[in-house]
Amino acid sequence: MLTRLLAVTGLIVALLVIAQAPSTAGVTCWTDPQTNEYVCTKPGSTQPGDPGTDPGGGSGPAQPTCQLVMYPNATFCVGESACYQEDWHPPFVLPEGPKPQPDSKPMVRRCYPPYPQQGPPGAEIYWSDSGTPPTPPLTVQAQEAKGKLDLALPALSTSPVNRTLVTVPTWFWVTGAQPTQTGSSAFGLVAIATIRSLNIRTGDGATLTCPWTTSAEQASTDCQHAYTQASYDGTASWEGRPAYAVSAYASWDIHFEMNGVRIAIPGEAGTIDGPTSTAVLRVDEVQTIVTDAR
Repeated sequence: MLTRLLAVTGLIVALLVIAQAPSTAGVTCWTDPQTNEYVCTKPGSTQPGDPGTDPGGGSGPAQPTCQLVMYPNATFCVGESACYQEDWHPPFVLPEGPKPQPDSKPMVRRCYPPYPQQGPPGAEIYWSDSGTPPTPPLTVQAQEAKGKLDLALPALSTSPVNRTLVTVPTWFWVTGAQPTQTGSSAFGLVAIATIRSLNIRTGDGATLTCPWTTSAEQASTDCQHAYTQASYDGTASWEGRPAYAVSAYASWDIHFEMNGVRIAIPGEAGTIDGPTSTAVLRVDEVQTIVTDAR
């Protein structure tokens, strides 16, 4: 009987320990009593990918990352920890205190130690609140956050304007666009898009991949094209004559953050192309007349 009592007591103590927020190797996690948010903090270290180091070799600090992709059952991040939640079940103890709502039910939130630390997920037991909508998976939040991005370019500028000549270098650039755009979901996930390149379809079958070009001076060296034939077969027109339809779009690098923590989301590509901006450009040939000077 005494042996069984000690075993039960040990089980209760173990459950009480696991029911509290995990704390592993310098990472401290807890539930904020003011916001009721489950949060983790981690001091800087010298491990790759941790705050205070730059895995890319640069001089700036690396961003802490929630590696959601490392845990297939995880659906959201809290700080650097990949988490999931499930209905309460034994052997977990019930949450302390009365139900906040008559239809509240006990839930279990499980969070893994921040990657690359290894270990089983810790557990937090809490009452659900029927007045608070459930947090959707980050994959759903990512679609909402991306939908808030404004990746359209302003009008495409060319030099010469509207009309150029065969073999004459023509420059392309955009003005007034911001190289970084952000969009947020209703649950705080932020999509951050940064310009990777400016892409020009010149209308004669060529495509230019230029750096972010925002002035004629920069375009003169970074984004130019010399047409080899006139726009006789162009699909647009200028002043009643065939012209090339020129289009431009930007390729963006995109990543996601929540509360300043960078989050990796399964299935989300690292780049995205924005909508196109267009211009009309007529290309003419200059006829050369050769005369006998004798």
